[in-house]
Amino acid sequence: MFCVRPVVSCFEKFYDFAEAFSVGEGDLLFTESVLYERSARSLSCQVLLKDQYGPGEPTESMIDAILQDIAALPVHRVIAMGGGSVIDTAKILCVKNAYPCRRVMEQTIPLILDKELIALPTTCGTGSEVTFGGIVTMEDTGLKMGVLAPELSAAHAVLVPELLSGLPWRTFIHCSVDALGHAMESYVSATGGNEMARAMGARAITLLMDGYAALTLSGEAARAGLEKQFLTASCLAGMAVNNGGAGPVHALAYPVGERCKMPHGEAICQFLTAVFTHYEEAADGPLLEELRQLLIPALRRTGLDTAAPFAGLERLLNQLCPPRRLREAGMTEADIAPFVESIFQTKQRLLTASYVPFTPAEAEMVYRLRL
Repeated sequence: MFCVRPVVSCFEKFYDFAEAFSVGEGDLLFTESVLYERSARSLSCQVLLKDQYGPGEPTESMIDAILQDIAALPVHRVIAMGGGSVIDTAKILCVKNAYPCRRVMEQTIPLILDKELIALPTTCGTGSEVTFGGIVTMEDTGLKMGVLAPELSAAHAVLVPELLSGLPWRTFIHCSVDALGHAMESYVSATGGNEMARAMGARAITLLMDGYAALTLSGEAARAGLEKQFLTASCLAGMAVNNGGAGPVHALAYPVGERCKMPHGEAICQFLTAVFTHYEEAADGPLLEELRQLLIPALRRTGLDTAAPFAGLERLLNQLCPPRRLREAGMTEADIAPFVESIFQTKQRLLTASYVPFTPAEAEMVYRLRL
């Protein structure tokens, strides 16, 4: 019913972690240039910078190039410090004989790790530090492909709140909404939802909503004191979605990210309340009522409507980070049909987890609503 593979630790500062884990010879720090310059320049270990291989989320060719470059390095532990793209890539780097990485994605080789992975998230959204596997953009289709396997788990998930300090405001909010989506979708999942996943998800939702209320009332200046809370919520939501599973919100988001290059968290923000409002209208029930009750205290604190909590949540998020329409990201009406076709061909795992049956007509409705 529930599994968390990594040992989860928390340190206030990055160098507290480095000292406790005796980072040094035999370790490979895999991160981004800006994070390395800001937090880790004085480490005495091998360093590999993801952005030297290309921008954005991991692609098949990017990972293959990295695998070739580290093949001869004496690496016993990979320390992945970054967002979901860094941590997802690092999971593949730890697999024995992973080159070419397509073999890992398609699971045509045994998933045996020959390096230990230590994951330090620098966003408060993906929860990749505690999830199985990851997502890679494949060369032949241009689409994101996920691999889910317990073997692709970090040995340690390390939460360091100071690593969130460099996130731009919009990125910080959008990442947290990705975590909120993980918690809410896994809570009502028709295929994987269970009481243990809901326990993690409920606490994540409470922490996130309390944080949103504090930011709404006190402004961006309150963020520094809330970073540990948001990072913890993201980790809990990662545990929830790893066991309960995501749903149509994530399915709808993927084509927008792939074709329009909208950041994943922002895409989740587009569809989260629309999908849950549809659930409410189609088949209200006890699980949705439990979710509404988790949302209400923060809505009440901020003076928003508690009679329709999902609508209230949308207004709360819009206050924190005014949204843009999908058309502003480059999506057109002509994209709706191929986007719907794409998710129903490639994202059935997410669609079948829907709280109520989710049809192409409903997917088209949500896209039109946000266009």
